[in-house]
Amino acid sequence: MRRRIFLLGSVALAGCSSAPVHNYQLAPVAGAIRGGTGLRIVVRNIDIPEALGQAGLPKPGGAYEANSFANNVWAAPLAGMLQTTLVQNLSQRLPGDSVLAGGGAIGAAPDIYVEINVLAFSPDASGNISLQAQLATRHAAAQDWQFRNFVASAAGGTMPEGIAAAMSTLWGQAADAVAGMV
Repeated sequence: MRRRIFLLGSVALAGCSSAPVHNYQLAPVAGAIRGGTGLRIVVRNIDIPEALGQAGLPKPGGAYEANSFANNVWAAPLAGMLQTTLVQNLSQRLPGDSVLAGGGAIGAAPDIYVEINVLAFSPDASGNISLQAQLATRHAAAQDWQFRNFVASAAGGTMPEGIAAAMSTLWGQAADAVAGMV
């Protein structure tokens, strides 16, 4: 009898498996090449609202919802991925400049700082992704700030793959705007 109970319990547990976890990351998106002039550009940490700091990809929802997919998660914290992807995007757009991540292993003195506050970056109920951010650049030796409000949107759909792709595209558009400010 014990053997049957053990066997039935083992079979029941074997059927209880969780859904696989899928990891996503933002990907660099090619943009217009602007050349560059030999500057050292440092992208400081990207500030994001805490609601975007969830491990899961943002899930389409209403204006007051901040839901995320349970088993479709970012491969790394979103703020760090935004910084890394912006460095990659700017390096492609400004090949004559050196673009570095602030806080990284290379501590070269910068000529220009790039600073960004992301205010919103999520899908609405219909799957349209909106990015709203404050972009700023300044020379390291001066307080000559340049500010720009950036707003863009793209269709991402309701599935994680489309959402991650649309977010990458929008972040590439933000990189275009930053490259124009440098």
